[in-house]
Amino acid sequence: MNLRFKKNLAVVSLVSLLGAMAAPSALAAGEGTKSLASVLTAKSSFDKDSNNYDILTAAVLAVLKAKPMSPVKVLTDGSVALTAFIPNDGAFKKLVADLTGKAAPSEEKTFAAVAGLGIDTVEQVLQYHVVPGAAILSGDALKANGAKLTTALPGATISVKVAGTVITLDDKDPIAMDPTVILSQVDINKGNLQIAHGINAVLLPAALVKALGTNSLAAVLTAKSSFDKNAKNFDILTAAVLAVLKAKPNSKVKVLTDGSVALTAFIPTDGAFRALVKALTGKPATSEKAAFATVAGLGISKVEQILLFHVVPGATVVSEDALKSNGASLATALAGKKIKVSVMGTVISLGDYSALKDPKVILSALDINRGNRQIAHAIDAVLLPTK
Repeated sequence: MNLRFKKNLAVVSLVSLLGAMAAPSALAAGEGTKSLASVLTAKSSFDKDSNNYDILTAAVLAVLKAKPMSPVKVLTDGSVALTAFIPNDGAFKKLVADLTGKAAPSEEKTFAAVAGLGIDTVEQVLQYHVVPGAAILSGDALKANGAKLTTALPGATISVKVAGTVITLDDKDPIAMDPTVILSQVDINKGNLQIAHGINAVLLPAALVKALGTNSLAAVLTAKSSFDKNAKNFDILTAAVLAVLKAKPNSKVKVLTDGSVALTAFIPTDGAFRALVKALTGKPATSEKAAFATVAGLGISKVEQILLFHVVPGATVVSEDALKSNGASLATALAGKKIKVSVMGTVISLGDYSALKDPKVILSALDINRGNRQIAHAIDAVLLPTK
């Protein structure tokens, strides 16, 4: 699954893209030589506003202090035309949470975590957000569907997808959701040769993608699992996974043991499985062990199908992205079966193929194993792939 609904984009070089619009863009953008660096540093200090660019600015200054001749220096030379896609502070906070598994308490701590990646990595990330050669105004960007933009990072490109007024940037990260341009923050520094557009996530070059952890969900589930009286944990689910893998060692469920494979799982609590047993049998199970026995009694192939129906392969969908996914249809690891997402406020419901109550994501049990390629969100009912 890929929440980004990727399609094969037509490959258009930046040169050919600009060839059709270079003259009007240059005139519209203006000939001013005010640099983006001067705009960013004019009013910048760590605060609580996630919509500005304090962390980005601190990153630029840190790179230039450590490496005065870095290619990032181009941002200080307003005579050089370029377009930058600049992540806001909220985007960097999300990145740090993805990499570390926990949110930083402040912008200052967020920047410290970013700086901790190493100055060379930070430099590469910044370069990957700069498209040299022309100031591309938002009006032109909206006409650039399918374009491939060459960035200031050697060999690295960004693909552009436009749907209506939504501009999505496809980076080298096959895992997380792609950034989109923030329409209220476009054409920053308009009238000058250097222009910027705000984006809601950090573009990730290949070097940074490797920083994501590979701890598997199976490792998390089995670390502390035994039948008990706690309806909020995942003992029955864990027992089901182990039973399938014991009976069918090469089952597709095995993907849960390979932390190098990106996926998102919606995992039913023990209470969810006990509710399913009651719905199927008309009476409650006397214990988690008894509930598991009833589930196992459905047959190993049926249990395997149910487990696969809870796995969305191909992307690590964190809670912030899930909350923006109303109407999305998620392809699961069970061939031909999809989950329909409905979001109302902070309530995320998942539609399946049964007449039973649709599961809801449990807000107190989100982003399990965050910081790794495999992530899970707890749900309060079991998704069923058949009627």
